[in-house]
Amino acid sequence: MWIPILIVCQSVLAESCLVITGRELLPTKEECFEVSIQKGELAYSYPQVTMVKPLCQIIPEGEKIKVGY
Repeated sequence: MWIPILIVCQSVLAESCLVITGRELLPTKEECFEVSIQKGELAYSYPQVTMVKPLCQIIPEGEKIKVGY
């Protein structure tokens, strides 16, 4: 399963950036990037946004995920 991720920035400074994730997991990388790019284009249409980076992250299935140390 894949989760869409956007990095959205309001200036060239890294401190202005936010990481935004999708609400649902998607079955394929291709579908994930379609959604991520579509949402990125929507975010970029706002004048306050200077940079958008659409990404996707695979979420392992059937494995226990450690949280913390």
